[in-house]
Amino acid sequence: MTSPVSISARLRPSLAGALVTAAALALSACGATTPSQPVPTGPSRPVIGQPPEPATAAADMSTRVYTPAHLAGREREILRVAVLLPFGASNAGARNEATHLLRAAELALFEQGDASMLLLPKDTGGTAQGGREAAESAIADGADLIIGPLFSAAAQAAGEVARAARVPLISFSTDAAIAGDGLFLLSFPPQEEVRRVTEYALDQGATRFAAMAPDSAYGQLARDTYAQTIGARLGFDPPVEVSAVEMPAPGNAGPGTAPRMVERSFRTGLVAAETYGGDVEAMTQAARRLARLGVETLDPRRAAAMSGANWRPSPGSPFQVVLLPEGGDRLRMLAPVLVFEDIDPLLVKFVGTGLWRDGSLAREPALAHGWFASADPGARGRFEQAYASVYDNAPSRLAGLAYDAVTLAALIGREPGGGDAMGLLQQPGGFFGVDGLFRFRADGTIERSLAVYTIQGGGFQVISPAPDRFDGAPPPLRMDRTGPS
Repeated sequence: MTSPVSISARLRPSLAGALVTAAALALSACGATTPSQPVPTGPSRPVIGQPPEPATAAADMSTRVYTPAHLAGREREILRVAVLLPFGASNAGARNEATHLLRAAELALFEQGDASMLLLPKDTGGTAQGGREAAESAIADGADLIIGPLFSAAAQAAGEVARAARVPLISFSTDAAIAGDGLFLLSFPPQEEVRRVTEYALDQGATRFAAMAPDSAYGQLARDTYAQTIGARLGFDPPVEVSAVEMPAPGNAGPGTAPRMVERSFRTGLVAAETYGGDVEAMTQAARRLARLGVETLDPRRAAAMSGANWRPSPGSPFQVVLLPEGGDRLRMLAPVLVFEDIDPLLVKFVGTGLWRDGSLAREPALAHGWFASADPGARGRFEQAYASVYDNAPSRLAGLAYDAVTLAALIGREPGGGDAMGLLQQPGGFFGVDGLFRFRADGTIERSLAVYTIQGGGFQVISPAPDRFDGAPPPLRMDRTGPS
């Protein structure tokens, strides 16, 4: 793959060049009845700047399949890839994300595509109806593959259209309920992150788990995956284990009296799962309920010799790990609440999801030495450098998904006769993309190889690298033209 430095030298356009290139791109409206103008094939540079206003392009309405003039007579060679995104959404954040995703798609087209590959951008407006109409327009334009939409409702509606036309669709949604039968989810589902960090905690010897989760669909999904992962390893009917626990010497004992050892019984598995809604008061009440299970008192001398870095499951704690599937300001409120209720992170390991991968959270004392799972950082570096060198800003967290999706399309296009798209997308060895190794399961959901991080020294440190191959599977399939397999 071309290095970021050479990409910058070749692609950074002048302002005039940027405007000419941007003018060549047109986005179809949700209810368009004519094909949209595709992103030019074999571009001399990716499109720079904001997406232009929706427009339509003239086409032969007897066929409705779009063929640019310079490819006339080569229709069978063209790979038409529709990109369905919320360019016209009412939410500014959604529109901004659509811009990042389209730019990443164009970067992949330049680096991985060829002159016979067309991108057909379509505006979903961020709605189910918009997703359906955009998919119908894409099929009418002759799309061989559909990428997007971003949101679940739009993806579900677009998927119905794509299935009827037997065109594979790669969505960026995390909603597993809509996957399958030709609809693949290229996303960051929280289930993968919860499963990875929970398995890591189990590998360290933890047997007693608790959860503190928001009363939301995301929180429910995290709790369910947490319970399933723990149950698969420890059993779904929590047994009772007996531990020898060191207790302080009685208050009337003489100086130098050694602590006494007592036997205490604890449940194993998922011993508690508290939910909360609303503000910090609701979090406090949930933390208080969790603390009623019992909190272990830590002797000051023992505490001085401990740190989160040398954590081991405590035999005297009713729960040894607590899942906090939150992020941002809400996580900054939640973690100190647990500490205030005497749930000590020196004894109880705080774990979370990829939402923790936020620089502002790395400085929260209550999260120090906590664990979470996310994509391996080494895999993403080249993409971020290339994107920034072309567009003069950093890509969004999701932008790499569009790059990977278009790279998969290019891989399909390089197969003789256009290849078997469905078969290729379900390669058992998977693919190594912008955010590391991934593959699609038979049901269309995504499996990702993730690293486990700890928060340490105001930053994130990998403590368990992402595996470079799925268990029992062949090596990942080569995606790009020059990069490693």
